[in-house]
Amino acid sequence: MLNPAKLNKRVKLLQLTRGEDDGFGGTTTWTVAATVWAEFLKARVSPGVIADDGAAVLVTQGMRIRARADIDKGWRVEHDGHQYEVYDVDRSDPEIYVLTTQEVRT
Repeated sequence: MLNPAKLNKRVKLLQLTRGEDDGFGGTTTWTVAATVWAEFLKARVSPGVIADDGAAVLVTQGMRIRARADIDKGWRVEHDGHQYEVYDVDRSDPEIYVLTTQEVRT
């Protein structure tokens, strides 16, 4: 069941927009598709591949938002100066989606 009080972070949903191809591949930009309320879940730390210096880890951030048809893998979420790439969208609940994201390092 949806608890609106937990949706306490204002985030922007960003979609990749491709510009007109002028023979050189065109330009791509991230445009704001919507601004919504979200709940940040506890970050998940998973062991990754073994690197030369030891084991690497993968840190993902779960987020809950109200269900919306347009959000999908490959989108980004922006909050407080940080951007997160959407790796998965769990649509098992018809009221709320859980996004699995990872912070984008620029």
